[in-house]
Amino acid sequence: MKKMGVVVVGYGFMGEVHLNAWSLIPEAKAVALVARHPNRAKRVAKKFKTRVFSDLDRAMKETNVDIVDICTPTFTHKEHVMNAVKARKQVIVEKPFALTLKDADEMIVAARKARVKLMVAQCIRFFAEYAKIKELVSQGAVGEPVISRALRAGPLPTWGERSWFTDPKKSGGVGIDLAIHDIDFTRWCFDDRVKHVYARIGRLVHKKGICDDHALIILRFEHDGIAHIQASWAVPTQYPFTYYFEIAGRKGFISVDNHSVAPITIMSDGKVEKLSPETLPSVPGMPFPIDPYYREIRHFVDSVLENKEPMTNGEEAGKSLEIALAAIRSSKTGRVVKLPLEGS
Repeated sequence: MKKMGVVVVGYGFMGEVHLNAWSLIPEAKAVALVARHPNRAKRVAKKFKTRVFSDLDRAMKETNVDIVDICTPTFTHKEHVMNAVKARKQVIVEKPFALTLKDADEMIVAARKARVKLMVAQCIRFFAEYAKIKELVSQGAVGEPVISRALRAGPLPTWGERSWFTDPKKSGGVGIDLAIHDIDFTRWCFDDRVKHVYARIGRLVHKKGICDDHALIILRFEHDGIAHIQASWAVPTQYPFTYYFEIAGRKGFISVDNHSVAPITIMSDGKVEKLSPETLPSVPGMPFPIDPYYREIRHFVDSVLENKEPMTNGEEAGKSLEIALAAIRSSKTGRVVKLPLEGS
């Protein structure tokens, strides 16, 4: 079978992570790398044996491309997605999907009209421990979910082109860039519609001119479930990246953290069980456990080959973005914000 050609847009940290994953996909091959500064991308291009371009349009014209993988800063996503969709390429784009619902909707409509797949790389769903929690919740291990609590914290990211993470107009700040992970996973676990949002988001540690660095978000679901999400860059540079998630239902409780050998704890029926999640079958060249970014790319490729909607398509990612934007609005107004959100 002829391999699908892939162009990766962006040569930074996530670009290289995605290129590593593509190198393990037998049905596809990375043929091009698009970089704003091609000379800086030569090391990455040489490692993965791809051509380097400074322009996506040229890369799509001069190479045999079926898939465009966008790993650039959030504020550039729409431009690249629209160009790829116009050329009728299958598209996977890094999270967050966009900074406004208008931009998200325009990308969704364009992909639909072009009849191409559009997947947003909400990677947390593909981490083995989080996927296991979703599986357990769906199997009824805790009964009907009613309460959850999430924490995600690490030093303010200062890498990237001119530290774009620190500019709220480019990254959306901690309320969008970091909190979107747990907003999306919480929605997935509850399998319910969020009806309103209350949040306090601010710049608590970093100097003036830097984006918001701490967010506390409360979600209320249609069937009265409550979720508490905390996302923070307001920690010292020495602070180890930390995540924690717990979900309680009418029959039990599950939690996960990244500092335990057996990261998942299940409490139900008067007993406590600790386990490490099951992973996919071994993949040649893949370290154990299975890399979540490989799982993410594998899912997208399967969606294309089998003509199925990706789990985190544009519509699904748009719902999580809507909640993050509602949280920012709530923090600015000091009020509860009802969904659906208008005017964002």
